[in-house]
Amino acid sequence: MEVVLASHSYLAKGMYETVSLIMGEQTHLHYLTAYVEEGVDFKDQLVALTKSIKNEQIIFVSDVIGGSVNNELVNFVKSNCNYFLVSGMNLPFILELLTYTNELKNESVNQVIDNLKTTVDVGRAGLKVVELDDDPISEEDF
Repeated sequence: MEVVLASHSYLAKGMYETVSLIMGEQTHLHYLTAYVEEGVDFKDQLVALTKSIKNEQIIFVSDVIGGSVNNELVNFVKSNCNYFLVSGMNLPFILELLTYTNELKNESVNQVIDNLKTTVDVGRAGLKVVELDDDPISEEDF
Protein backbone atom coordinates (compact mmCIF):
# COMPACT_ATOMS: atom_id res chain seq x y z
CA MET A 1 0.00 0.00 0.00
CA GLU A 2 1.38 3.39 -1.02
CA VAL A 3 0.46 6.78 0.44
CA VAL A 4 0.57 9.98 -1.61
CA LEU A 5 0.28 13.36 0.12
CA ALA A 6 -1.00 16.08 -2.23
CA SER A 7 -1.44 19.77 -1.54
CA HIS A 8 -1.43 23.31 -2.79
CA SER A 9 2.14 24.61 -2.55
CA TYR A 10 4.54 22.96 -0.09
CA LEU A 11 2.25 21.56 2.64
CA ALA A 12 2.58 17.96 1.38
CA LYS A 13 6.37 18.26 1.18
CA GLY A 14 6.49 19.68 4.71
CA MET A 15 4.34 16.83 6.03
CA TYR A 16 6.57 14.32 4.22
CA GLU A 17 9.69 15.84 5.78
CA THR A 18 8.10 15.99 9.25
CA VAL A 19 7.03 12.35 9.04
CA SER A 20 10.57 11.41 7.96
CA LEU A 21 11.97 13.26 10.98
CA ILE A 22 9.60 11.48 13.39
CA MET A 23 9.41 8.00 11.86
CA GLY A 24 12.47 7.80 9.65
CA GLU A 25 12.35 7.44 5.89
CA GLN A 26 9.10 5.88 4.68
CA THR A 27 9.62 4.13 1.35
CA HIS A 28 5.89 3.92 0.66
CA LEU A 29 5.24 7.64 1.24
CA HIS A 30 5.24 10.14 -1.63
CA TYR A 31 4.15 13.74 -2.09
CA LEU A 32 2.87 16.07 -4.79
CA THR A 33 3.07 19.86 -4.59
CA ALA A 34 0.63 21.69 -6.86
CA TYR A 35 1.05 25.18 -8.31
CA VAL A 36 4.67 25.49 -7.19
CA GLU A 37 6.26 25.74 -10.63
CA GLU A 38 4.72 27.78 -13.40
CA GLY A 39 3.66 25.66 -16.35
CA VAL A 40 3.70 22.37 -14.42
CA ASP A 41 0.29 20.68 -14.56
CA PHE A 42 -0.84 18.90 -11.39
CA LYS A 43 -2.62 16.16 -13.33
CA ASP A 44 0.57 15.45 -15.29
CA GLN A 45 2.49 15.16 -11.99
CA LEU A 46 -0.20 12.82 -10.66
CA VAL A 47 -0.13 10.54 -13.69
CA ALA A 48 3.68 10.40 -13.71
CA LEU A 49 3.88 9.54 -10.01
CA THR A 50 1.25 6.79 -10.17
CA LYS A 51 2.99 5.24 -13.18
CA SER A 52 6.23 5.12 -11.20
CA ILE A 53 4.58 3.43 -8.21
CA LYS A 54 4.70 -0.34 -8.49
CA ASN A 55 2.07 -1.04 -5.84
CA GLU A 56 -1.51 -1.37 -7.02
CA GLN A 57 -3.25 0.20 -4.01
CA ILE A 58 -2.72 3.89 -3.31
CA ILE A 59 -4.17 6.09 -0.58
CA PHE A 60 -4.15 9.77 -1.57
CA VAL A 61 -4.34 12.37 1.20
CA SER A 62 -5.28 15.88 0.07
CA ASP A 63 -4.94 19.11 1.97
CA VAL A 64 -8.51 20.45 1.86
CA ILE A 65 -11.85 19.09 0.71
CA GLY A 66 -13.32 21.03 -2.18
CA GLY A 67 -9.99 22.54 -3.21
CA SER A 68 -8.62 22.21 -6.73
CA VAL A 69 -6.09 19.54 -5.71
CA ASN A 70 -8.80 17.49 -4.01
CA ASN A 71 -11.18 17.91 -6.95
CA GLU A 72 -8.53 16.68 -9.38
CA LEU A 73 -7.89 13.69 -7.11
CA VAL A 74 -11.62 12.89 -6.86
CA ASN A 75 -11.78 12.53 -10.64
CA PHE A 76 -8.54 10.56 -10.74
CA VAL A 77 -9.49 8.14 -7.94
CA LYS A 78 -12.79 7.32 -9.66
CA SER A 79 -10.78 5.66 -12.43
CA ASN A 80 -9.39 2.89 -10.22
CA CYS A 81 -11.09 0.85 -7.48
CA ASN A 82 -7.71 0.40 -5.74
CA TYR A 83 -7.26 4.14 -5.23
CA PHE A 84 -8.58 5.80 -2.08
CA LEU A 85 -8.86 9.47 -1.10
CA VAL A 86 -8.94 11.14 2.30
CA SER A 87 -9.29 14.93 2.49
CA GLY A 88 -8.10 17.14 5.33
CA MET A 89 -4.43 16.30 5.77
CA ASN A 90 -3.06 16.49 9.30
CA LEU A 91 0.00 15.02 10.98
CA PRO A 92 -1.73 12.75 13.55
CA PHE A 93 -3.73 11.14 10.73
CA ILE A 94 -0.67 10.59 8.54
CA LEU A 95 1.36 9.08 11.38
CA GLU A 96 -1.47 6.70 12.26
CA LEU A 97 -2.00 5.80 8.61
CA LEU A 98 1.66 4.94 8.12
CA THR A 99 1.80 2.74 11.22
CA TYR A 100 -0.71 0.31 9.74
CA THR A 101 -0.16 0.77 5.99
CA ASN A 102 2.14 -2.25 5.72
CA GLU A 103 -0.55 -4.43 7.28
CA LEU A 104 -3.05 -3.54 4.54
CA LYS A 105 -1.37 -5.43 1.73
CA ASN A 106 -4.00 -8.11 1.19
CA GLU A 107 -7.10 -6.44 2.54
CA SER A 108 -10.24 -5.99 0.50
CA VAL A 109 -11.41 -2.56 -0.60
CA ASN A 110 -14.10 -2.58 2.12
CA GLN A 111 -11.52 -3.43 4.80
CA VAL A 112 -9.27 -0.60 3.63
CA ILE A 113 -12.18 1.84 3.75
CA ASP A 114 -13.13 0.70 7.27
CA ASN A 115 -9.52 1.13 8.43
CA LEU A 116 -9.36 4.58 6.84
CA LYS A 117 -12.51 5.63 8.70
CA THR A 118 -10.93 4.57 11.99
CA THR A 119 -7.73 6.40 11.12
CA VAL A 120 -9.69 9.57 10.28
CA ASP A 121 -11.16 9.39 13.79
CA VAL A 122 -7.62 9.27 15.19
CA GLY A 123 -6.72 12.32 13.11
CA ARG A 124 -9.75 14.18 14.45
CA ALA A 125 -8.81 13.23 18.00
CA GLY A 126 -5.43 14.85 17.39
CA LEU A 127 -7.12 18.23 16.95
CA LYS A 128 -7.48 20.10 20.22
CA VAL A 129 -8.07 23.67 21.27
CA VAL A 130 -5.37 24.55 23.76
CA GLU A 131 -6.68 26.96 26.34
CA LEU A 132 -4.06 28.88 28.23
CA ASP A 133 -4.70 30.46 31.58
CA ASP A 134 -3.46 33.93 32.39
CA ASP A 135 -0.58 32.63 34.50
CA PRO A 136 2.78 32.79 32.74
CA ILE A 137 4.53 29.47 32.18
CA SER A 138 7.45 28.97 34.52
CA GLU A 139 10.32 26.54 34.34
CA GLU A 140 8.72 24.57 37.18
CA ASP A 141 5.92 23.62 34.77
CA PHE A 142 8.41 21.47 32.90
